[in-house]
Parts: sequence; C-alpha cells; structure tokens
Amino acid sequence: MEGQPKKQWGVTSAISEAQPGPRDLELNDQLVEVLKRENNFETPEGTENRVKVLGHFQKVIEELIRRVCKKKGLPQSTIENAGGKVFAFGSYALGVYNPGSDIDTLAVAPKHVGLDDFFDHFPPIFREMSSAPDITEFVPVREAYVPIIKMEYCGVSIDLLFVSLNSVSTVPKDLQLTDKNLLRGLDDTGMRSVNGTRVTTELLSLVPQVKAFRHATRAIKLWSTQRAIYGAVFGYPGGVAWAIMVARICQLYPFACGATILSKFFTLMGKWHWPRPVMLKAIEEGTMGLRVWNPLIYPQDKSHIMPIITPAFPSMCATHTVMHSTKAIMLEEFTRAEKIVNLIIAGKKTWGDLFERHTFFTKDHKYYLSVIAACRTKESHELFAGLVQSKVRLLVKGIDDSGAGVEIARPYVKSFERVHRCHTEEQIDRIIQGNMAFQISSEEAAVNGSSEKAENGENAEEVHTIYTTTFYIGLTLAADGGKQLDISYPVSEFKRFITMSDIYEQETMSVRVIHTRNYDLPADVFLPGETRPTKPVKEKKKKHSSKGAKRSFTETELDNTQNALAKRRQSEINGVPTPTPA
Repeated sequence: MEGQPKKQWGVTSAISEAQPGPRDLELNDQLVEVLKRENNFETPEGTENRVKVLGHFQKVIEELIRRVCKKKGLPQSTIENAGGKVFAFGSYALGVYNPGSDIDTLAVAPKHVGLDDFFDHFPPIFREMSSAPDITEFVPVREAYVPIIKMEYCGVSIDLLFVSLNSVSTVPKDLQLTDKNLLRGLDDTGMRSVNGTRVTTELLSLVPQVKAFRHATRAIKLWSTQRAIYGAVFGYPGGVAWAIMVARICQLYPFACGATILSKFFTLMGKWHWPRPVMLKAIEEGTMGLRVWNPLIYPQDKSHIMPIITPAFPSMCATHTVMHSTKAIMLEEFTRAEKIVNLIIAGKKTWGDLFERHTFFTKDHKYYLSVIAACRTKESHELFAGLVQSKVRLLVKGIDDSGAGVEIARPYVKSFERVHRCHTEEQIDRIIQGNMAFQISSEEAAVNGSSEKAENGENAEEVHTIYTTTFYIGLTLAADGGKQLDISYPVSEFKRFITMSDIYEQETMSVRVIHTRNYDLPADVFLPGETRPTKPVKEKKKKHSSKGAKRSFTETELDNTQNALAKRRQSEINGVPTPTPA
C-alpha cells in the first residue's frame, strides 16, 4: 500500500531496490549452468539419502534419551515425554550443499541427559541400530574444543554435536532454538555447540530472497575454495562467515538475482572500510551472563581486523582467525574477481574464468615454508597432525608480527599426508626434513605395521614406517627487507606451542619447519597438467657489485635439508629427532 514504510533489511537502507533486467537474468542462468557443471548441486537421490540418514539419527537420539532416563530411574511419564531432536545446520540447512558436503548436526536432549551420557551411550546404541557395513568411519572426540563425533554413514559424512538444555525436561520435535531462554544454564561448551544451529536459522530469516542468496553463496564457496582462501583454521573465512558476507550484500540489493549479488559482493567487500564489522542486524545487548562481541569493551574483540559478526545472540566474530597476511590475500582476490566479473558482464569472459584454480604452487611464490608433522604410529598421527594444523595459523601470525622482512606469509588451506618406509636413522632424518625418496602408497603401508623385521639373508633388518603431514606457507619477501631474514623467533614459538601440548610425545613425534624453494616442491602438490617451477639457470657474473648482498634463508635459522643431518645426530631419540628451538 502507498504510504506504508518500506521494509529495511539489515542495519542500513538498501543501496538499490531495482529488479533484475533481462541481461541480469541471462547472466544468472549462465552462472547456474557453470555451477551445475562444477557438480555444485546434490542429485535428487543424494538429497533423499541425506533425509534418510537424518531420520535414522533422530531415531537413535530418541532411543538414547529413553535408555539414559530409564537407567537413571526417572518416572515412566518423564521417560515417555523426554523426546529429543536432531537439528541440521551449516551448508545443508542453508541449502547450499553439494555431493561432497558433510552434514553438520546437533543432537538436543533434555536436562536429564548430559554430555558424558551422550559419549558413553551413543556409540553402542548407534552401532546396535545401524547396519555395520553402512558405518565406514566413527571417531568420537570428547576432548575437542567443541566435543564432536565425526562419522560416515551410508556414504554421508556427519559431524555430530550435542547439547543438553538445562532449562527443559522435554524436547519435542517441533522445538526451535531461536528462544534465548533456552540458553539459560549452558556452559561455554554448550553455547559453542548450539551456536551453529541458531546462526543458520537467524541468517536465513534476514535474507530478502533465499534463492538469490543460495545461488550467490554457492558461487562464493566454489570461488573461495578454488582460490585457496576458504577455512577458518588457516586464517580465512569459513562457510558461515562467507555466507554472512553474501547475506549482507543481499540486504543491500534486496531484489537482485544471484549473479548481481555476486558482482556487487566483490566490489563492496574489496572496498569495505575494515575493521568496520559486517553485520546483518544490530547486536543484542548481553544478558544471562553471556559475552557479546564488543570491541569497545574487550581488547581481544578490538584486535579483529576483518570482523564478520554472527546474527544470533550472543553475537560472536566468525573471522577472529583472520591475520594481516590472509586479509591482504583476500583483498587481492576481491580485486581480481571484480575485474573478471566486469569482463563477464561485458561479454569478454565467462563465469568459468572466475572459478579458475589458484596458482599457489605454480606461480605465486619463490619461497615456501614446509611445516612437517611426523609420527611413528598411524594411530597417534591423526591427532598430532590435527594439533600442528591448529597451530600453523599462529606461526603465520608470528611472522606477520615479527617485522622480519616477510611481506606476506600465506598458509595453504590443505595438508598433504604421506607415508614413508625406511631402515636407518639417517633415512628417518631425511624424511622428517622433507625428503620424498622413501615415500610409499597408503595401501602399501596398510599391509604392514609401523615397525617390523625384514629378513635379509641371515640378518634381520628393522623397517620403520613414518607418517607425515605437511602444511605449506608461501612467502613473499618485502622489497626493502634488507640483507637478513630472521624468522627464528616465530618458528621457535610455534614449536614451543606444539611441544608443550599434552598430546606431544617426543619419543614418537616430531615437527619441523623447512625452507623450500618453488622448484623443490614435491610432485604431489601439483595437479595433472600444471607446470612445475624449474630452477633458473644462473649466469656467471663478475664478483664485484655495487648492490647489497642477496638475502639468504640460511640466516633464518630454519632447519635445512642439506646441512641439518650432522647437527641432528645428538638429538635423535628412537629415530625421530627431538624438535629444537629454531
């Protein structure tokens, strides 16, 4: 009706309320076609399977709650009405999942069933109610920052969280977690567990057109993955943060189609006045003793350089891991994407050009750090590699803050797992320094254990299997960095974080930080068809020069593949050297 105030989406009025024109719709159709070619949509059969899987989990949780209540001797009426509910959140609930996406789930129980009850009883009840061949992975991680059970069931990867609502005695199937009063009595672990579901629900309610949001979010997720800037653990935005940024653009262009949202995304995010926060709604004031993001009160919040704020109470920063280097890389990528989209609109490029794979290993850097986590047993390696992965970001931040002559320290968002088999202590040292000469396939490693005797005539020779996970950091040196490049302190601090952990065992574990030139990168970091960097041919030059001496990485005090063997002899323990301060 005329005279009625227009609805405002978000904390400011819209930039444009224009409807999409014929060219906008044509570009959107082209975008969707490219997303389909990239296998970005789940099949109807795959979606049906996911619904079946979630239905099975609902039955298991209800049975778990009944059994726990009965074991605790609660009245029959309480047992019958206890209920229980499984929520899906993340990409599945947002409607932007693809065939390879996992399902983030949250099991909600009444106050009678606690976290320990869940971890004690869920595994046996789930196995009892499931067909064994359908369970291909099952890893409970009770001690995690957010306690979780990671599993694969019927071909679908599941991350299952749990929360017990201390304020209710029954959890009906129509329960919604949007009510703030349900948070009463939750500890920090419970709040972290329940937050993802609340954020997903709130986010969808704050988007003008869900269809346009989903198309643009699928595109941003594909783009950020292809450009290697996706993943909070390495200092980039995760799925929720990227979705919030897209949702904000949807609010500013409430009637635009997905392709228009995508083009405006790169323009606005590239020119955003950071650290001005990206918010979908005004932040609700703190109540119930729960901390709410506020840079005016909390110094830690003030340190966030690219804040993306979750809409559900209590508001948190979804990008607290972003660092100066990763922010700089993202701003470069926004600029690149904006130029490509402008050419797409002009008909000179296609959407496929936007989603072109990164050149992290092939072109972007001359120098890399290889962070190598090594273990003697397969069982301990997964846990240790996870520890090292969680600390790589701190190494990058340390380099950022050190002023050591490095302009950009760019962490790569994937790790490389390798298995090696060798015989001598010298060979083990070469492996943990990054040597690939003893690498074997994972299938070959599964045939034998981590250590066994190999018969060689009359002599028995011990064989060692070493498991490594390597993380790469690309370095861009400052133009005015001077002659010396010293990152020994951040490397030493990084190692200290690792070796002080309760997980670390110096007899079986090792972490090394190795300088690697681009032409020395292992073959398995490149995809088929990619061109590997080659070592430049040096021309003979006269010794006298008016220029300053070239910086050498030998001055970084990093482990060096060629020179470290002799120095490590005294520090070897059972074949895996003890990490020493770099």
